[in-house]
Amino acid sequence: MSTYDLYITGKTEENVEGFATFTTGFYRSIGVRGPYKLITQWVKRFLTTKGTDPTDPEGGTEFPLLIGSNIVSEADVRDVVLLAIEDCNAQISEIQQDTQPDLDEQLLSAVLTKFEVVSADEVEAWVTIRNAKGEALTVRLPDFATRT
Repeated sequence: MSTYDLYITGKTEENVEGFATFTTGFYRSIGVRGPYKLITQWVKRFLTTKGTDPTDPEGGTEFPLLIGSNIVSEADVRDVVLLAIEDCNAQISEIQQDTQPDLDEQLLSAVLTKFEVVSADEVEAWVTIRNAKGEALTVRLPDFATRT
């Protein structure tokens, strides 16, 4: 049986404050199910720095550590993103073995579909997330140009 999760969405460039590139909205929280719940769970786990969640010390990825790092090679940045995607997929799959979500909320795959270094501080990375029903949604990961 499906439960709701908190819906998060990207902010426009004009509304970014500090590192807050995502928001729950301006007026109230929104409950979400189905493929958008899967996307939300995946993105939250992907953007959580590994070891920072006291309720799940192994949860999260190394992706947020790219911000402020000294990695300058495009190939190295891409490798970190790919490893973080792989790690996030493994964590979500492990969680879902215990929770048995509906097919439209069950992760089938998440793959990097576009990767482009735009400037020294901006990397465009797009991930396509597919659920067990075969539905796919593509999300753009926050880039480093959204920092203020």
